[in-house]
Amino acid sequence: MQRVRVKKWLWMALLPPGLVLLIITLLLCSPKPELYSNYAQSSAYFADGGELLSLRLASDQRYRLRVALSDIAPVLRQATLLYEDRQFYSHVGVDAKAIIRAFWQGVVQGGRRQGASTLSMQLARLRYQLNTSSISGKLQQLAYALYLEWHFSKDDILEAYFNYAPYGGNIEGVAAASLIYFAKEAHRLTLPEALALSVIPQNPNQRSPLSNAGVQQLELARQRLATLWLEHYPLLQPDAAGRLSLPLTFNTRTDLSYDAPHFINQLQTQGHTAGRFYTSLQLPLQQQMQQKLRAYLRRHSDKGFTNASALLIKRSTLQVQAWLGSADFNNAAISGQVDGVTALRSPGSALKPFVYALAMQQGLIHPHTLLSDLPRRYGSFNPENFDRQYAGPINATEALINSRNVPAVQLQARLTAPDFYHWLKQAQVPLTFPAQHYGLALVLGGMEISMQQLVQLYAMLGNGGNWQPIVWQASAGSKASQALLTPEAAFLTLDMLRQHAKPQAGLLSELVDTTPVAWKTGTSYAFRDAWAIGLSGDYVLAVWLGNFDGSSNPNLIGRSAAGPLLFELFALLPQDNLANQQLFNSNQQLNLKQVALCSRSGDLANKYCPKTRPGWFIPGVSPIKLSEVHRAVPVYVDSGLRACYHQPPQTQLQVYEFWPSDFANAYQLSGLVLQKPPHYQEACTGQQFSQQAPKIRSPQPTLTYQLGKQAAQQQIALQASFDGAVTKAHWFIDNRYLGAVAPGETLFWQGEAGEFQLRVVDDLGGVASQLLRVSTN
Repeated sequence: MQRVRVKKWLWMALLPPGLVLLIITLLLCSPKPELYSNYAQSSAYFADGGELLSLRLASDQRYRLRVALSDIAPVLRQATLLYEDRQFYSHVGVDAKAIIRAFWQGVVQGGRRQGASTLSMQLARLRYQLNTSSISGKLQQLAYALYLEWHFSKDDILEAYFNYAPYGGNIEGVAAASLIYFAKEAHRLTLPEALALSVIPQNPNQRSPLSNAGVQQLELARQRLATLWLEHYPLLQPDAAGRLSLPLTFNTRTDLSYDAPHFINQLQTQGHTAGRFYTSLQLPLQQQMQQKLRAYLRRHSDKGFTNASALLIKRSTLQVQAWLGSADFNNAAISGQVDGVTALRSPGSALKPFVYALAMQQGLIHPHTLLSDLPRRYGSFNPENFDRQYAGPINATEALINSRNVPAVQLQARLTAPDFYHWLKQAQVPLTFPAQHYGLALVLGGMEISMQQLVQLYAMLGNGGNWQPIVWQASAGSKASQALLTPEAAFLTLDMLRQHAKPQAGLLSELVDTTPVAWKTGTSYAFRDAWAIGLSGDYVLAVWLGNFDGSSNPNLIGRSAAGPLLFELFALLPQDNLANQQLFNSNQQLNLKQVALCSRSGDLANKYCPKTRPGWFIPGVSPIKLSEVHRAVPVYVDSGLRACYHQPPQTQLQVYEFWPSDFANAYQLSGLVLQKPPHYQEACTGQQFSQQAPKIRSPQPTLTYQLGKQAAQQQIALQASFDGAVTKAHWFIDNRYLGAVAPGETLFWQGEAGEFQLRVVDDLGGVASQLLRVSTN
């Protein structure tokens, strides 16, 4: 390299010694320049398959994109040097022979003027924005060319030339020109395309492919270069010359791709506004989902469905696969430029799975724990189910997949360390108000969240309870994760959601019948938002239907509006049986066991339970106990009445169900008549004890009750659940007796401000107590 450099500069030996010394001194003292100072780049976004998603203007309203010399097709480099500067690698930035030849022919002989600018001189003019129409400008250009040659290698200079060269209109640099004119990156250019680009910079105004006249001039110049190319680089194929002479098709700026505009806008808001950005987006899948979504809206236009959004991520990496911010970005009637993936909306019931997950993690329930779906008040909050009906006793899995509101609120009220509000804050959900503002309505969608944040939450269920940020890049390194759920709670919640029946309105696809999907829906207050989110294989998919103006539509129901669209989009995804097995099958590292549970009570089956089913539980965490519902009662054979003790052969044992009083009342309200044991034949002597201790249901121990001004607002409802054999219970405030009730009845206490010890005692000796706080407004 040093020998080549010395050889190039031997021409200075022909100059006067004083001038040589001056030139060397100036070059030695000059600082190394910055080749790309103030080089404003466009922003180019690519899909995972290399397709251009969008090319946006640079800050100076030009298309300009930097590219390395190694990423430029070799034929383009060869063609440019052949056309512009054949002695590029042998001169020092100034081709003295070319200058003398141009001077002799153009000035002395008065012939056609010839250009004598080397690529180094052209770079100097472009980089330093020189006016070279005058002699002084030309001298500046010569000086800067020497200056650049002194400090940079030939490859550096050639690379910079390709990044600065004009290619017509506001298009500068070969990278932008290649993307605009041929919809490909510069390393993929063919020989005919390379020849075309090589001739543009010499006269970018007249040879610009942006006009018909420019294309004609460009084709003439390209044919001349093609002839020259064949002279220097003969091609072996006999039809090579004919193929080089075929006309090219040029795209224009209006033909630029503009896919996934909401996704690109989001990248720009994150600061990706200059240079290349290779995303994880799957363009074919994005386009298929867009078509399917629009077709779905057209089919259901009679229901008032006009807009929808969808987000697909790869579960294992959180990489974005498809991002549909609206049905049509350019449709102003639906506010299409609003991004439904990042917009904050009410999630309806879509957050319920995480209350159940926390309840299992905190040892409050397991998937088959019986919950009570009955009316209950929490101060001034009186939650209702979507259908305004109550199911009575219902196990946790059925309550979740049927989206019952009352059991979910009950569970949220029992969560501690963390409660649901603080857990959502840990998951970076933007709750702008204090916990008291949301209260127990959080689980019912009494807040706002984006689709992007919802998908991150659901991805946790398939990733062992680990929360991760969304990933945009095709090859991004692993990002820090945060364990917000135990792996066991995450898996059990996923297993519960997998049992959610799929919509069967028509034959959606084979996926509906064969591929397991864990999914949940949500409907916001006043039918403004319909949600459906699901996990299958290595994907998490969310869809939303609604209107960005917040208008209501009674057809916007999660299960019937968003659910079918969710499965239509799932049907587009490649099937991965291995990923599904890993997602839905428990592994040995999980602290989980399966046992036989009594089908009716959800507890460990005792010997009297008539039917069992397998159920998961977390050893040492889940509230597993022996079922006390089914009990053997001694009955006199002759009278059919109940005996105090079993005295065979006079008595025989018969099994009856002894439900806690609140469950027994719930069955009665739902129209299910339970068979009761017969009355005692005689009064029993001796102490009997309740097998199930009372449980105070109202008031709640975590709430402070406020007394209103009216008498009705000063009453506090006292309710409890009792063993199925209890017939009467007594309520006490501190040591004051308040009254007696039968199981299932409510006692109202005229409240007073202060802190009290509330106690209830049943007639079988069971006792429950808690602290009660009461204040005045």
